[in-house]
Amino acid sequence: MVRFIQHRLHKSVKYAVKNAAVTLTGEVKTQTQRAMAEKVASQVPNVKQVVNELQVKNQKATSSKGQ
Repeated sequence: MVRFIQHRLHKSVKYAVKNAAVTLTGEVKTQTQRAMAEKVASQVPNVKQVVNELQVKNQKATSSKGQ
């Protein structure tokens, strides 16, 4: 997507399109870049859903378990 190039996300963000849904994968440096990638993808014509599976570099996944 040209918009990823404009926002300098094209090297770290991979995308797959199926049935008007875009799935984003890869690794970005900041939470801001993660949000920007989702915003950019959502603005593409005919995209109805964005599944953001991007990981933020050096940020560990967290889970909350009720005890």
